[in-house]
Amino acid sequence: MHATGLAATILFAVGGAHAQTLVPEPEPSPVLLPQPEATLSSTPLLSRPFGKIVPVERSYLKNVAEPNPMARLFAPFTRWATDPRLLAGVQLTPFLALEAGYVNLYDRGTHPVDSTRPEDLNGAMNVKGMQTHAAAKVMVPVGSRWEAYGKLGMAYSEYKHRDELGRSVQESDTGVYAGAGAKYKLSEKASVSGSFERYGNSERWGGNSNNNAVKAKVNLGF
Repeated sequence: MHATGLAATILFAVGGAHAQTLVPEPEPSPVLLPQPEATLSSTPLLSRPFGKIVPVERSYLKNVAEPNPMARLFAPFTRWATDPRLLAGVQLTPFLALEAGYVNLYDRGTHPVDSTRPEDLNGAMNVKGMQTHAAAKVMVPVGSRWEAYGKLGMAYSEYKHRDELGRSVQESDTGVYAGAGAKYKLSEKASVSGSFERYGNSERWGGNSNNNAVKAKVNLGF
């Protein structure tokens, strides 16, 4: 009985020591889900004086010529061309931009190509001359339906023609460039607009330049 009790005591002590050396397995670490990146919506709101300022497209280059939609009806039978009106600009603020433009001195808009005129066949620009300008453009916030702008800068024009003796002559003019316009939205697809443009003193060339003029148009969308 004494030996049996001693053996039981030894086994109990060894088992207890072994139980104390067991280290509990660590719990699995939590899975970290990817966090969404910060977006513009998470940035703090601007203070009240700057709350209405929105990002603008800094630079642009476009052809603002308006093709004649009727030309499409006759396109299968006659080639048509549109004199370009190129405009490049840098938007400094939502209300101020710096612009530079080019247009043929005699802007015929969309016209049928005359196969007897090499310049028409080649699509050449600056045949009779050209007009360029550099100006500051100010956009005036009038309302939700109205848009208005004004331009002021310098213009350079060249006029090419032949004199009474058939000699090639080129005249030039440098003067003030001025422009203004307004647009009224009748609906989401219809609007009425008008504009004014003047290139220095190039009006002395008469009908060879139709860019110094007041223009009005109605835009209808379907």
